[in-house]
Amino acid sequence: MQKPWVLSLVLAMLVFPSGMRAKAKAEGMVARARDTVYRDYRCFYSWESLKKTTLGMGLAGVVANTSMDGEIQGWVQESLRDEDTDELSESVKPFGEGAITIPLYAGAALLGKLTEGNQRDSFTGEWGRRSLRAIVVGAPPMLFLQKGIGASRPKEDDSRWRPFNDNNGVSGHSFMGAVPFLSAATMTENRYVKYSLFLGSMLCGFSRINDNCHYFSQAALGWWTAYVAASCAERRENGEGQALICPRPVAGGIGIMAVISF
Repeated sequence: MQKPWVLSLVLAMLVFPSGMRAKAKAEGMVARARDTVYRDYRCFYSWESLKKTTLGMGLAGVVANTSMDGEIQGWVQESLRDEDTDELSESVKPFGEGAITIPLYAGAALLGKLTEGNQRDSFTGEWGRRSLRAIVVGAPPMLFLQKGIGASRPKEDDSRWRPFNDNNGVSGHSFMGAVPFLSAATMTENRYVKYSLFLGSMLCGFSRINDNCHYFSQAALGWWTAYVAASCAERRENGEGQALICPRPVAGGIGIMAVISF
């Protein structure tokens, strides 16, 4: 019968190198993911992207600080809104809920990697990764502008920009709801599908106008921020889209660690 310490030594020789390799691979993937996000940020804050952002803010500012926003809002509420638009609004609003969509994108990215070789699942994984990257890049400036612009909701006040007076200058729902459609649009060359996805990306923003929760300029600026962010996340770098699943000690037992490089 083998001595206990001999068995322990054999197990250690088998497990430790495997664990060390898994750890090194995870660290490498995290580093690549960090580099990918860094490149996306460089793209977002490049001169080309800043010109697009400035153009969007300039147009939104004109609409917000004149009577145009109020007139559009009045027309939607008095002439366009009905039971059908309310039903549409209710059906698309979940696309703007980050608590629902972010786990969905992460799951899609992981599924795509676990089922490599399946064209449909590969598309799903790429879509999930691009959506996550667009959120990571676009959410911080969107959140800053919400407060920085300082505009209010239609139920509260007008849409004029009053820096840091309120936190509704940009529609977060419009931004989040546009991301999955715009990310998918960057993945197709079929112009009819692309245009359809672009139209779909505007539905969540429309729902906020329909529900009288945001002015047109606020919904438009949320969509525009998502568009610029998704355009940066469109790039595909070498080494992207990797996933690692390995055991990890946790309190009370052993858990599973999943690392997704997007």
